[in-house]
Amino acid sequence: MWEWTVEYEGDTITVKNKISKAILYLNGKEIDRQGGLTSASLIGKTSAGKSIRAVINAGMIKIHVSIYVDDLKVFNN
Repeated sequence: MWEWTVEYEGDTITVKNKISKAILYLNGKEIDRQGGLTSASLIGKTSAGKSIRAVINAGMIKIHVSIYVDDLKVFNN
């Protein structure tokens, strides 16, 4: 399992990627889940009502994750 976390305006946004699913958490609570092996796009809202979008693309060697809040990139590995 892989995990990425970012703090944004008092919220903790976490993306976890397991072999067959990706999960988006806000402050430890699951807010979206998607199955798939190579890519996922997860969505949700911050506690202030701003939109969250996490994009995951898995290659042969590396998993690339970007997290956006209201279209502002707040995390990129």
